[in-house]
Amino acid sequence: MHAKLCVVSLAFMALVLSLPAHAEGVPDNVRKIIEKSQSFELGKYPVGFWSYTNLAEHGRYMDESEVEAWADAGFTVTQSPRWDPSKPEQKEHMLKLLDWAHARGMKLIVGDPRTYAKTGPGGEGGVIPPDYADGVKAAVADLGGHPATFGFHVGDEPDAKQKLAFFECYRVQKEIAPNLHPYANLLPFFPGIEARAGTDTWPNYLDEYCQKSNPDMIGWDCYTQMNPGEGGWENYYQNLRLYREASWRNGVPFWNTVLSVGHYRYRCPNLDEIRWQFNTTVASGAHGVMWFFYYMRQPHSNYRLSPVDEHWNRTPTYDWLRLVQKSFHRHYGDLFTRLVSTRVTFYPKAYGGGEVFTPNGIVSRILPDAKDHPILLGEFTDIEGRRYVMVVNNSMTECVNVGLTFPGDDVTLYSWNWSGNEYHGGAYCNSGVTNDEHGLTVRHYLAPGQEAVYRVDSASANAEPLPE
Repeated sequence: MHAKLCVVSLAFMALVLSLPAHAEGVPDNVRKIIEKSQSFELGKYPVGFWSYTNLAEHGRYMDESEVEAWADAGFTVTQSPRWDPSKPEQKEHMLKLLDWAHARGMKLIVGDPRTYAKTGPGGEGGVIPPDYADGVKAAVADLGGHPATFGFHVGDEPDAKQKLAFFECYRVQKEIAPNLHPYANLLPFFPGIEARAGTDTWPNYLDEYCQKSNPDMIGWDCYTQMNPGEGGWENYYQNLRLYREASWRNGVPFWNTVLSVGHYRYRCPNLDEIRWQFNTTVASGAHGVMWFFYYMRQPHSNYRLSPVDEHWNRTPTYDWLRLVQKSFHRHYGDLFTRLVSTRVTFYPKAYGGGEVFTPNGIVSRILPDAKDHPILLGEFTDIEGRRYVMVVNNSMTECVNVGLTFPGDDVTLYSWNWSGNEYHGGAYCNSGVTNDEHGLTVRHYLAPGQEAVYRVDSASANAEPLPE
């Protein structure tokens, strides 16, 4: 035992000595977030969808070609159909789905009736049923050992009466199968929702979830960005800020569910709006993206243009998701599972209580070619303390040519090519470089929601302090 400890200690010391000097100041929560994200072992950025299918009704569609379509669209970890454990033929089908997913480097969030959060006899007191743990153990015995099982679905949007039971059910799942990653979705914030969620403030609600559940990620959904006009942006970016801050405080990654299906007054997103939702989520620090939803449920209300429609035909939405997601994976691979957000700023005005851009040692100027064109800038660190930026055209409709100035006379920029390899030079969308007394300025033509990503190496960037 002591010999093993010595080996571990020597390995740890070797790692510490190999890190650059500025890595010593990386906060523990950064390390926790990166280690948790890497523990998902997906090889790429987590992208999934909500599925309201089940094997009893939809099993005939769930063959290998369907899993191939998921993989071909760039999904990496997504919800399975729900299944009935009392039906041996459905278990066999689930194992095939997991095999097909594993062959394509995907994992599945399994929908199992035994693992969904349940309140027990105590109800409002948060007591869970006495046999809940037995049900989880049975589910883990059936499917939990498969390498393509990401984890089991816990549930969605618990209210005040369900909250404590919901948190406890997540904790029980982690206790029984610590190697798996249960998936749970919380309510989005909007003014006045505190009473519904059983909390006084949203930060307290998210901290309570992290403390009582021991979660592997914090997830929620928000669709107001697809409301008419910019009014919904305030709520969208407020949620991203609140969940990002909770992620930082608790050392837990966060995932955002965005919209792929028009309904109510939410419009059907087009290609530019899908790209905008995806890249603004990543630039805001999220460690995973889920889409609501993929398969059209039995037609109801005014839900429309899901990636697969009510006749089981793929729609243009499928092709748009595929284009955005495959391109992102091809450029960046697992890069954003190895980064943690350190600052998110807006130009020229902020949304959701966020920060207006101010110069720092990483980026000193944002220079769009159209006055007051909206720009989103995300800053990141890796576990070695190196600094990164992601600039996004924060318009859903208008293109822009925007320059970023990186201060100093010693700036070296790195970006990623079409094969996902880091290289020294400008991003694929750059349209010119100048070097003067302000520093190094790189300009980019960006479509609505399009991004450019850099690793920035300079004395001023490396000296920029990380948040506490």
